[in-house]
Amino acid sequence: MISIVISVMGTYFKLQNDIRELKTQQDAQSRINEIRLNVLEGQVVLLQEQMKEINN
Repeated sequence: MISIVISVMGTYFKLQNDIRELKTQQDAQSRINEIRLNVLEGQVVLLQEQMKEINN
């Protein structure tokens, strides 16, 4: 009985740790994607300005 409880508790804490790690990875990926989006938005603005200069 005790070994079953210990096994279940071990599995629970392992899953809890895995979930924390996944959340950390997802948060990091979200930050990376946000930075990439900001860079792309800046590049779009530059391209729009260059197009205006070409058209004028």
